[in-house]
Amino acid sequence: MSSKAFSKGIVEIIDSSKNKDRVENEILYVFDTLSSHKEALDVFRNFGMPQEKKIEAMNKLLGKRVDPMTLDLIALTISQGYGDNLKDISRHVAEFLAEKRGAAVAEVVSAIELDEDTKKNIKKVLKKKFGRNVELKMQIDEDVLGGLRVSVGERTFDGLVSTRLSEVKSVLGGR
Repeated sequence: MSSKAFSKGIVEIIDSSKNKDRVENEILYVFDTLSSHKEALDVFRNFGMPQEKKIEAMNKLLGKRVDPMTLDLIALTISQGYGDNLKDISRHVAEFLAEKRGAAVAEVVSAIELDEDTKKNIKKVLKKKFGRNVELKMQIDEDVLGGLRVSVGERTFDGLVSTRLSEVKSVLGGR
């Protein structure tokens, strides 16, 4: 089964939860957090470590901090061998959930946390561009000098300073 099909199953399970909003937020947060930490990914990718140990570690780490359904979905993801695809699964889950609400997901990369007014303006511009509501999935990247990169589906709008500097370097290097 592909990670996309698996993600669709996760969304169906979330939809059946009585704490749907909480589980949705928690699962995306956990998957995004784990996928952005190399050490955590190394544990998930370690085929020498039994899945039961990985599940036990997640239960100890998250325990009573998250809804039991969230823990069950994490255990399912690990037991089905999708622990090394957390980034893709998180992206697909976010897209399927947004789609159910009639929206698209915009992945926004910036150097700093954006304030609510800026996020609101980004949503407004993207809604005008795509003709539907947009849910932002924010990513802070300390390597970014400034600017934003916004991806919606297959389209990317790259306004990062580093990209502009690379373009200038390429032009100057060609002379």
